[in-house]
Formats: sequence, C-alpha cells, structure tokens
Amino acid sequence: MAGRSDLPAGGSCLRLLNEGVCPPAVNMARDYALLEAFQRGEIPPTLRVYQWASPALTYGVNQQLPPRLIDACQSLGIPMFRRPTGGKAVLHGHDLTVALVFGYESALTPLSPLSRAAGEGGIDAPLPPCGRGAGGEGNIPRLYPQDTRIGHNGRVLGEGNIPRLYPRQVYQRLAPALVEAFRMVGAPAAQGDAPAPDPRGMDDGGDCFATPAIADIVHAETGVKLMGCALLVRGAHVLMQASIPLRLPDVPVERLFGHPHPPPPPLDADALTDALYRTLTRLMHTPASAINTAP
Repeated sequence: MAGRSDLPAGGSCLRLLNEGVCPPAVNMARDYALLEAFQRGEIPPTLRVYQWASPALTYGVNQQLPPRLIDACQSLGIPMFRRPTGGKAVLHGHDLTVALVFGYESALTPLSPLSRAAGEGGIDAPLPPCGRGAGGEGNIPRLYPQDTRIGHNGRVLGEGNIPRLYPRQVYQRLAPALVEAFRMVGAPAAQGDAPAPDPRGMDDGGDCFATPAIADIVHAETGVKLMGCALLVRGAHVLMQASIPLRLPDVPVERLFGHPHPPPPPLDADALTDALYRTLTRLMHTPASAINTAP
C-alpha cells in the first residue's frame, strides 16, 4: 500500500484512506500502525476503509475462542488474527472494514476545518510484524503490547491527567454519525441496545454478529446488525475497528459459529465510504460537552 497523503503530519484534518482490497495478513497490523503513527503525531486523524482479498477471521484481544471455532477455521483454511480492539470474532471477506484513529480530547470538541485526501495508497508509517507470535491460543498470534483497551463491555482507567473514558461515551458520541451514514445510502439504522456480551462467553459461538450491543449499528426495521464495532484506547488516542457486511459470507457460517447470518441489506461500498467520511467529518466540527467521568 505505497503512497503518501497530501495532508501535513500531526494535524487535525480527517484523512480518508480508501485502500481497496488488501491481503488478510496486513490488515490488523496496518490499523495498529495507524494508531501508533497518530500517537507519535505523524499523521492526522484517519479513516481507513478496505476489503479483504480472501476470507479471514479476527477476534477480540480478550476473547476466549470456542474450540469449535478454532477447529472450523483450521479445517476451512481460514486464517485467524487477533485484533488490537475488544469484542468478539468477526468473519471477513464479504464486508467493508473500517478503522478510525482520532484523539478523543479533540474529536469530541470543535476542530479546525477538515480537508480530504483520498486515494488508492496508504501511508509511509512502518508496519509491525504480520506473522505469528507468542501468547495466543494455539497457533493464534498475539501481536500487540498490553495497552488500555475497551471492547463492548470493558472500561478505561485514566493515565496521568487524562480523564477516565468509558466505552459508552465514545460509542454514543460516534453512533449518530454512523447511523446518519447508513441513512444516507438508504438503510434505516439505529444504535444497538442489547447487553454487551462477555468476551469469555461461548454460548453465541464467539460471534460478534450474534448480539447487537450498544457498540453496534442495527437496521431500524429488521434489527439486523449492520455494523459491529470495537475500540482500543491508548492514553488520549482511540482506534475504532468496525465490520460492515456487504453480502452473505463465502464460507459456511454455521460451521464456524453454529448458526447462520441473516442477509444484509444491499449496500454500495463506495457510497457508504463517502457517507462515513462526510458524517464523521461533520461530527468533528460539532461542539460537544466535556467528557463525563460517569459510566
């Protein structure tokens, strides 16, 4: 993904990276590299969107995977990658995947005018290794150091003078922009309201899309989950990762999770990408109240 952005490093502009179809082995490492580059002040807040060259499975950093899921992935030749964010397992290859890096101290208050830099390329930030590592379940890699993370039901302790940030606060701030983006492309949407699943629980087959939690966006009429989201917080910097199904999976979902997935509504990836960029840009212009320290 060679390429450069025209935006200055370390600025407050929201940059769009539309990276097209990417090999599975690079995606989690690349999302994480964006967060690290943003934390170092080398890039502005960035929205990365991409699809997968072949099916793969990602799973939450604190998730305990059911043995059935691991066995099915190995039998079907589906590679597994640990996400730096929380939540449960997501099957990719039929979805549009989104990574958003931003500083919550600035993104939740007014920003200077934003500009756009879109393209097929990426950034020059170095990527962490994409291979297997130590510490995972079986042969599953653990690629990331122990950061402060929040998934669907975790919470964050403040570092230094940074206030405690709860996942509900971030999701409730982001959700209106995400909901509006779906509505712009003809999909009536709402924020999920189901209790957050325990990442250690296995009754749902380990499937992120089995529960429309508060972190997620659902179809307002059918209840079908449109977008599954999870967060990582490192100090004042946030990485959101999200998956948006565009069609039914190309592999037998029942063998992985023990239940089928409902068909998603028709969505155009390019139109949705543009809508997400527009609504998130407006969000960063919108004044917000000071971050509350209550859960």
